[in-house]
Amino acid sequence: MRRVLLAFIFIVACSAIGSAQQYTFYFPHIANGAYPGGSWKTTIFITNSSGATASGSITFNADDGSPFNIQFVNETGAPVGGGNSIPFQLGPGETRKMISNGAGGLTTGFATITANAAVLGTSMFTQLNSVGQMLGEAGVPLAIPIGKQAIFVDTLNGFKTGVAIANPNTASLEIHLELLNQSGQMVTSTVRTLGPLQHFSLFVNELFPAVGPMVGRLQFYCTNPMVGIGLRFDPSFALFTTLPPVAVVGLIWPTDMEMPGVIRKEELQFGVTA
Repeated sequence: MRRVLLAFIFIVACSAIGSAQQYTFYFPHIANGAYPGGSWKTTIFITNSSGATASGSITFNADDGSPFNIQFVNETGAPVGGGNSIPFQLGPGETRKMISNGAGGLTTGFATITANAAVLGTSMFTQLNSVGQMLGEAGVPLAIPIGKQAIFVDTLNGFKTGVAIANPNTASLEIHLELLNQSGQMVTSTVRTLGPLQHFSLFVNELFPAVGPMVGRLQFYCTNPMVGIGLRFDPSFALFTTLPPVAVVGLIWPTDMEMPGVIRKEELQFGVTA
């Protein structure tokens, strides 16, 4: 267990997965497009935290895993990228801002950021009314894939808790979702299959229609790592925020199996003995 925890801390501290030459991160939820009475846009900030020039791209996939073609502009209004990809090159310490245009029908998905140096970033999804005035927005932090995660659930007084999960793998995932109450007792569970590069976002009452208002947590796990984010809306759907997930260790996964999504110390060459 100590070896697993140290390896996980090392991954988070590096803020990257993959080899020393390739850094990969994810934004678990991207939204863009119009709905009756308004629209959603996504803003992405990305910065180079290394001492060398960082080159890479941001790639978007829709819920069904297909390319999410979305037009972004920079802070001056000039188009950046094309199709479902935005290439970038950042000098040491440089920062970029990119904003989606909100055109077309409402579409959701996720983003993959790859670079040859350490980059950091945050995305935001913004709700606007019919005349383009902002109603609210919430931040989505960079994520790395983890095999076992949980978000906090609070559906009292009409509030809605939702979850968005993306499968960054080239194989399907069988995701186990378990709803626990305040006492840590499992209320109900379900399993959803998520195909390669697919994404879904659902409220807890959509996953578990028979469950009433409650406080607790929704934990989800699978054999390969995934990325996720929690969503919280007020009863009017006018106010909202995000709920970053927490990593979960040793809940239900068999003790004789490696925790999915954690690289072994031998692979990291971290030099820590168990």
